[in-house]
Amino acid sequence: MDKKGLSTRISVRASGYNPVVVCLSGGVDSALVASAAHDVLGNRVMAVTVHSELIADRDFTRAVEIAEHIGIEHHPLLVRALDDEFVCQNTEDRCYHCKKGIFRLMALEYGDACVILDGTNADDDPSRPGLCAVREFGVYSPLLDAGLGKSEVRTLACAAGLPNWDTPSESCLATRILAGMPLSKLGLSQVQDMETFFHLQGVQTLRASHDNLMATVTYLPEAADIMVKSSDKFAALIERIGLRSYRIKEWTG
Repeated sequence: MDKKGLSTRISVRASGYNPVVVCLSGGVDSALVASAAHDVLGNRVMAVTVHSELIADRDFTRAVEIAEHIGIEHHPLLVRALDDEFVCQNTEDRCYHCKKGIFRLMALEYGDACVILDGTNADDDPSRPGLCAVREFGVYSPLLDAGLGKSEVRTLACAAGLPNWDTPSESCLATRILAGMPLSKLGLSQVQDMETFFHLQGVQTLRASHDNLMATVTYLPEAADIMVKSSDKFAALIERIGLRSYRIKEWTG
């Protein structure tokens, strides 16, 4: 399967729908879908990026840059995720309720004549709660339909010249908070502050989490030197954002 073949699948599925809406997260999967859709549908397709308390600023910014690179019409979609009590409870099915709210809002915004595309690929676990909402709302996943896994997606994205083809996979900020611990604007912003700190030091792949008292930052071995050199400044950040202590550990797989 090449990008042209992906575009053909999208064209067939989108026949009769206007507009065609691509959920553009800023990751490589949705970027490839947006690019392939734009190739074949032109002005009939638009990219939509969720802007909510659960989305890191850097991810939204990357989505804007990707849309500009592709040349696709791009709209932000303001979602107040924390207004949903089921999302705030942060139970194991949080992602289902979050996705459900997003797709419902998209349907209201763009009407019954639209079709929604997302970046679900063949390697994604079909039991993930969020994918239940994808199926429930009839969202079309062209990468999954074409049997394309992550490595194949990156290969096609690289060939297409997409600048984020090798960007590490990301997930929303809520995944950094322990399941069952209620979500809050403060808790999510603390996660973003910690991760942004290390991104600015040059560490592109890491995960920060906390339990309202202790922060934990997990990093890859190649970032060890930067993590050590940054420890004093990070300790000052921890105090400033209202956490009591922290630990930094190497990711062991």
